[in-house]
Amino acid sequence: MGVLENRMVDYARSLEFGDLGAATVHQAKRRIIDTIGCAIGAYAAPTSRIARHWAAPVAAGPVARVFGSLVATTPETAAFVNGTMLRYLDLNDTHRTVDGSHPSDNLGGVLAVAEMLGAGGRDFILALAISYEIQCRFVDSVPFNDNGWDQPVPGVMACALACGRLMGLDREQMQHALSLAIIPNLCTYQTRAGELSMWKGSAAANGARQGVFAARLAEFGMTGPYEAFDGVFGLWNQTVGKPYEIAKFATAGETFGIGQTNIKKYPVRDSCQLPVDTALELGAQVAAADIKSLQIDTYASAHKGAVADPELWAPKTRETADHSMLFSVACALIDGTVTADSFANERFLDSDILDLIGRTNVEINSDFSQQTPGTRNSRLIAETHDGRRLTAHIKWTSEDIAKGPPDEMITDKFLGITATFLPRQDQDRLLDMLWDLENVDDIRRLVDALRI
Repeated sequence: MGVLENRMVDYARSLEFGDLGAATVHQAKRRIIDTIGCAIGAYAAPTSRIARHWAAPVAAGPVARVFGSLVATTPETAAFVNGTMLRYLDLNDTHRTVDGSHPSDNLGGVLAVAEMLGAGGRDFILALAISYEIQCRFVDSVPFNDNGWDQPVPGVMACALACGRLMGLDREQMQHALSLAIIPNLCTYQTRAGELSMWKGSAAANGARQGVFAARLAEFGMTGPYEAFDGVFGLWNQTVGKPYEIAKFATAGETFGIGQTNIKKYPVRDSCQLPVDTALELGAQVAAADIKSLQIDTYASAHKGAVADPELWAPKTRETADHSMLFSVACALIDGTVTADSFANERFLDSDILDLIGRTNVEINSDFSQQTPGTRNSRLIAETHDGRRLTAHIKWTSEDIAKGPPDEMITDKFLGITATFLPRQDQDRLLDMLWDLENVDDIRRLVDALRI
């Protein structure tokens, strides 16, 4: 095995719960609450129903359960179904620097293995922190997306190593789990190009499923391809064309990736979060009906992912719409908010939304581009029918993103998106358990509380 494989395996096997520290454990719980809330809130979504229909119950052997129904199935299947649920609303946290991803997409896989083993809350938090750390540092280092490769490429290896840690795999088994995660699971960025399909919200769930599968195969002695990164047909040559140095993985006393991700306020792409806030600020100055023309100034990477494809200017599916900066801004200006109902009601097809998009121009601002990823800028300039020129400009730093919303807002978000499916007493009981997760002795108690 190469240097990078050994470094990743050694990190996943050596990190201890005590290394995280109280602040990181608290940040982990914030994201677990947020992600589980997103999953419950998507219980009735079309992709969730499809995934549950596919999930065959099993009567014996290692099992994990599907959120909501609590049907017992294989851990791999639970990873996929629960991962599909938590991703559907596009409300779970993100990390975007050199690249972009949703590290919380692996929660379904890590939790499935923790349930299979009857692991405690501390072990689950540690494994999830390992998964986040590995995925976030790849995102900080390797431009997979720009080269046509999707976020489950680093996600599946992070999940496999986190699950391997939970399972107590030895060093050689962990090496093979990593290889079995990488080589069979290279997936292209076509998932997120053009008109987007349901698979947009299930691709990373499939990565989590494959990460669980890789770790379980390695446990029973399956060996994976050697030189997974550096081989002639290894990951580097097949994806980005050369080796990249991966940023340092955090250890005790340092800042962990699980405390750096962007906890979302709106069910839209990460690069559309700031434009929605900017649109709401502009909307406090002018009614959408009074806008003659609108200009959005943004940075290059946001333009590429949320503006450049022509389909983003007239979305036909909810998956395209929640990646569209044009829709996000128009909906915020006209409706005063962007919520899950904005997509359930297919606002992206309505004439008033499309009319405002038709009066909108988007420009890449070179200064904004140079400031990323440390600082993100969004500026909206409206020309009104009576000749006024109104501007709203908001910027976020990486420190602002890491600080995130206060705990009260995390709780309020959870209560809001789960209210359809959980009575208030069940919401409160679940929140109490999640805020005290490090003291839960068996993670199966948490899954018990996820019945709908």
